[in-house]
Amino acid sequence: MRQEFYVFDNGAVNRIEPLIPVDYKVGRRAVAYLDNARNFKVYRDGAVTTINDLFTTQFSVSDNLVLFRSANMISVIDGQDVVLLSKLCDRFAMGDSVVLFYDINQSTFNGYYNGKITELETFLNIRENDFTFDSTVKVSDNIGAYINFNNQFKVFYNNESEAIESQAVREFKVGRNTVGYIDINQIFKIYHKGHVYIMDPFPPKSYQVGDDIVAFQSNDGYFKIFYNGNLYTIGYYEPPYRVADRVVAFQDLNGFFKMFYEGEQTVVDNYFPEKMEIGYNSMAYINKANTLRMFSKGQMYDITTMSLYEMRLDYDVLQYKVGFNAFKMFYNGEFYN
Repeated sequence: MRQEFYVFDNGAVNRIEPLIPVDYKVGRRAVAYLDNARNFKVYRDGAVTTINDLFTTQFSVSDNLVLFRSANMISVIDGQDVVLLSKLCDRFAMGDSVVLFYDINQSTFNGYYNGKITELETFLNIRENDFTFDSTVKVSDNIGAYINFNNQFKVFYNNESEAIESQAVREFKVGRNTVGYIDINQIFKIYHKGHVYIMDPFPPKSYQVGDDIVAFQSNDGYFKIFYNGNLYTIGYYEPPYRVADRVVAFQDLNGFFKMFYEGEQTVVDNYFPEKMEIGYNSMAYINKANTLRMFSKGQMYDITTMSLYEMRLDYDVLQYKVGFNAFKMFYNGEFYN
């Protein structure tokens, strides 16, 4: 109400700024923001640290990293360490614990993971149009995948670069420990924790990749979910579905709304909602009875029947506004005011 900036952190509510920040982003362990004077700061473990004054132009936050850009220099905050990745960089992408980036000065394509920078491709092999992020380079969580100068399809995983296809793939998507892709011969495959699984000799009608999970509509009409090395055939039909991090929301054969989590299916409702907030281990939606409901870590919760002004979901923390600037939190089965 006083326009002050607060952070909810593991049950505690902390006031960290007297004025609204210019921008902020929420990670699992930290909140990074530009304060009202555009100073770049990071909140973590109950304390605020000023990183620099008026220099940061771009920043991102993930589970374990904070990446920030000052002019064309990029750095990451990894735990208590600030690591300079490149003094001149125009292309980069970050996951929960991995960064892929192109260093202009060195003319190298590199990966960062667990405190180490690994050179993946050298200037001798790079063409100007190589490494187009979101097209030939994709990153998620702890893994990156890319098509190199020689049209090899490679993954960067556990600080190692491995060619898993000798020819460029037609399409690929990435998630934790996992890459789903269609190879040059239209075969649908999944790379998971160092192994390549052949899913179908034909490309799927659709597929989505999450953390250790791939949901797809196969070419022969079956809806299937690959999870942690196991394949689950849900049924012969084409449902609406969404994959985000560790969860899959989908409609079953009878029209019921279900969640797939850690190999188990949970019935949520008798219809599939148009709108939901979904991510990490959780999903939240408002049902037809105007009840805010939440699925989290395999459990269903009825949160409130009060009229909502807004809601958001960050790392299993559900924030919802029920009155004039009256914010409430629900996390791990507990309510917080």
